[in-house]
Amino acid sequence: MKRILTLLLASVMLLCLLSGCGGGNTGGQSDQTPPAGPTESDTGSQTGGSGDIESGLVENLVIGTTTAQNTFNITTQSDIFGRLNYNGFCLGAWVYQAPNGDILPYFMTSYEISEDGKILDFTFPTDAVWSDGQPVTGEDVIFSFDFLKNRLKANALTHLENCELTGEGSCRLTFSEPDAYSYLAATSSNDHGCIPKHIWESQMDNEDYKSLSGGEWAVGCGPFKLVSYDEDAQISQYERIPENNYHGDVSIKTITVKTYADQTAVLMAMLTGEIDCYYAYSSPIDATLMDIIAGDENIDAGESYYAGQNQITFGMERPATGDRAVRSAILQCLDWELLANVQGGETAEIPNTSLLTPSCPGFDSSLPKFQQDVEAAKKALDDAGYKDVDGDGLREMPDGSQLRLLVVPQYSKTMDLRNRIAEVLMENMAAVGIDSYIDPEMIANSEVWESNILAENYDIAIGYTTAGIAKYTSAFRYYAAEPRPGTTRESAWLWGSYHDADFNAAIWQMGTAASQDQYLEAVRYLQQVADKDLIGASLGWTKAFYPYRTDRITGWENLASWGVIHSDTWSSLRAK
Repeated sequence: MKRILTLLLASVMLLCLLSGCGGGNTGGQSDQTPPAGPTESDTGSQTGGSGDIESGLVENLVIGTTTAQNTFNITTQSDIFGRLNYNGFCLGAWVYQAPNGDILPYFMTSYEISEDGKILDFTFPTDAVWSDGQPVTGEDVIFSFDFLKNRLKANALTHLENCELTGEGSCRLTFSEPDAYSYLAATSSNDHGCIPKHIWESQMDNEDYKSLSGGEWAVGCGPFKLVSYDEDAQISQYERIPENNYHGDVSIKTITVKTYADQTAVLMAMLTGEIDCYYAYSSPIDATLMDIIAGDENIDAGESYYAGQNQITFGMERPATGDRAVRSAILQCLDWELLANVQGGETAEIPNTSLLTPSCPGFDSSLPKFQQDVEAAKKALDDAGYKDVDGDGLREMPDGSQLRLLVVPQYSKTMDLRNRIAEVLMENMAAVGIDSYIDPEMIANSEVWESNILAENYDIAIGYTTAGIAKYTSAFRYYAAEPRPGTTRESAWLWGSYHDADFNAAIWQMGTAASQDQYLEAVRYLQQVADKDLIGASLGWTKAFYPYRTDRITGWENLASWGVIHSDTWSSLRAK
């Protein structure tokens, strides 16, 4: 018996726009127009607009962002174009993830996975079109997997052995390992989807394919197509492709995307009605800025639990942090209220021991929340033999040697928050007699930082999990210390230091799960390990804010930590 999952088809500016935010202005072309494709006349340009009265179509949805608009390439995740394609925008994404974690068909109109997890049979629309007007064919589907495996070098397709058409609008993927479900789950929120063979076949040997931008390189078979962009003004415009209604009739005629200098500018634009909503991957509006729009009855804050998080990882092979008593004492001495507030203001919450956030699939709410107890932390250290032998206010190791912990914030271009977190941690530990320090060389260069993390040269590493990683791979991916079976130690992101075989196997089991049940089983087990062995901790549950206006458009659905821009948005919105 096969497991079957089928989806039925139906269903004056007060602020200047920033030129080249984030990625820098490439000085490219202005007002570029991709190849002509299916068009609609009189698409309108009013923000959120009145829409077509009879059908309720939204004339023009205006999305505000802080992400740059310099690259328009259907095969990459670069800039806002690539990030919007996480949501089946111009890209015909294979599948998408529902709010409950289910992996649902998108361009794949239905799919079946064999009992052994090695065969994926799926159907696809036979009437979809590319945005340049050409029909999407089975050859495009076959080519897409060739491109994704051999040009994009997608890890999730490492074990793909064969891709073949099994009929009109149907295809079969055969894997040598039970990767069928995990491939769909792992790619349900990124850039895997159908790619036009007539355009990209010539680029199979081009190492620099990601630098291609605009025109034909933006052609996709999603519900929208790029019609123009202006890099200087940082504005792009899109038009619906009515034929590509494989996920329901497209209810938005046109979309305008505007990039702003910062989140403050975005919120001011929303106040004045210049934009309808905010979207940026893994970058919700800072909680401290939400007062800007507070009190406006026409704006919903778009609040939810954020799936991403800051977290700490203990050096499990180090002399002190390899001792559970020390790890427990450190977690007891921390000012959890302050840590949460530093990250997310008054709306942030103290986490529990699960290492996940409440919006992550399989989150275990029954595990205890952390709480500060300085005296208990001191006693635990005393009982374990970590005492102040020489009376200088700092504890020594049980053998009398120096106790001094290396704290390593994750390198990033903006380190203010992680440095502040490190400051709180170090002050809290000092209050119970634990000395600690930061090596400035490790946080000055990304390569130096990662080489030390890979070498497990840390007692406490302060890291970060994005919402996209948390959505399926989870924060546990950053705790892996052993490589996935069949790969080497040089594999990326082996930043953990807990070498327990069962623990590491469970992390990779998430990535190779043949069903959601298997995935959730691994997630449950990993949370129990986190609670029992205290290998690290989430540093706070923050709230995500993706605000949107409610006075002109209805049908919004705010997904936890993601916002109102997602795969369902393109067919759910209606003009009021």
